[in-house]
Amino acid sequence: MRQYILLLIMVLITPQLSIGQTIRTMRERLTINQATASIIPQSVSTAPPKMGKDPRKAFLFSVLLPGTGELYAGRKRGFFFMALEVGGLATYVLMNRRGDERKRQVLAFADAHWDSTLCAPNCLDPSVGTEALGEPGSQQYYEQIGKYNKFQEGWDDYDPISTSLSSNRQAYVNMRHNMNKAYKLATWMAGAVLFNHVFSAIQAALLVNMDNRSNTETQEARLRIRVDGFNRAGNLAPSATVSYSF
Repeated sequence: MRQYILLLIMVLITPQLSIGQTIRTMRERLTINQATASIIPQSVSTAPPKMGKDPRKAFLFSVLLPGTGELYAGRKRGFFFMALEVGGLATYVLMNRRGDERKRQVLAFADAHWDSTLCAPNCLDPSVGTEALGEPGSQQYYEQIGKYNKFQEGWDDYDPISTSLSSNRQAYVNMRHNMNKAYKLATWMAGAVLFNHVFSAIQAALLVNMDNRSNTETQEARLRIRVDGFNRAGNLAPSATVSYSF
């Protein structure tokens, strides 16, 4: 139908030409049109890439306060790390205070029940035995009077006939053990708090990296090649389309 309409238009606008010439001209144009091709790009994504969160910020946040990096990454587990931080610090402070309190009791007990004059001169003679008593009031001083038998005679309830520790010396040893136990637990809590900072920071950075990779949008483009025209018989040729995606 299309070619007949075009033929009619040519006849109307070119009266000086014969109908035969008009048909031959139309045939030539139709033959040229059959090689016409067009390349049409389609579906080219022009949207800007989605910006993700910064893993360095997540790392820094959790280094300063564990859990905040996870919250920055959109994870509620950050509250768990924050609870560990608060609990660890509270335990550290509590155990340190308990250790200090027990230390005061230990020192007071030793000053009340141990006297160097009771074991002199042997316990004060560095040539007797391998232990030398530390300076009075020093950490070494209070440790040695309960640890070594060389100084056991200095306890006010020492019994030379008995082979076991005196009651006061045994009580002193137990008190020092409880004191050291409190300080050791405080040290463990300090290490746990430090580990919580490092672990939370690394995990927060990894979570942000993982989210950024999963949220990356694939940019897609298609190229369509369409070829159409008229064949030599004057009929409209079917179009051919080739698509390529990447």
